[in-house]
Amino acid sequence: MTALMPEQRTVSEPVPSAKRGNARLYDAVIASGLTYEEIAEELAVDPKTVERWVNEPGRRPYARHAHAVARVLNTTPSELWPSMRPQDPAPEPVTMRPRLLSSAHDALRRVEALDLGKASPTEMALHLGALSSVLRTVMDFIDPATGAMA
Repeated sequence: MTALMPEQRTVSEPVPSAKRGNARLYDAVIASGLTYEEIAEELAVDPKTVERWVNEPGRRPYARHAHAVARVLNTTPSELWPSMRPQDPAPEPVTMRPRLLSSAHDALRRVEALDLGKASPTEMALHLGALSSVLRTVMDFIDPATGAMA
C-alpha cells in the first residue's frame, strides 16, 4: 500500500503509530496545512524523503534537516523526534587527590591541637592561614567556578 499525502489520507487509513511511523511528525504536518511537496521544496529534498520520515518507523533525518523541518512546522526537533532530545551528562563523582586530602587532615589536626590559651597571636594566625588555604583549595577543587559545593 502506498502512503498517501496528508490531504489525501482517507478516514479508513490509520494514523502513523510508533510501530508504523512518526505520529508526532504526521500531526505537525497536518496542523501546518502543508503538503509533503511543500515541505520538501522548502528543505530542498525529495517529497518521498519527507514521506519516509513520516511513515517509516525509526526513520530520522540528518540533524540539519530535522532542525529545518521543525522550523517549517513551527516546533522543535525533539518534539518531532524525542530521541533527539539532548541528554544531561551524568555528574562526575568528586574525588579528592590523596595529597590534597592529606594536607587537609594535617591542617585540621594542627588547628585542633592548638592550645588557644597558650598560643601566640602569630602562631594562631599561621595555623588559621594554613587551614584557610587548604579549605580554599578543597572548595576550588569541588567547584572551580565559585569555590562552593555544586
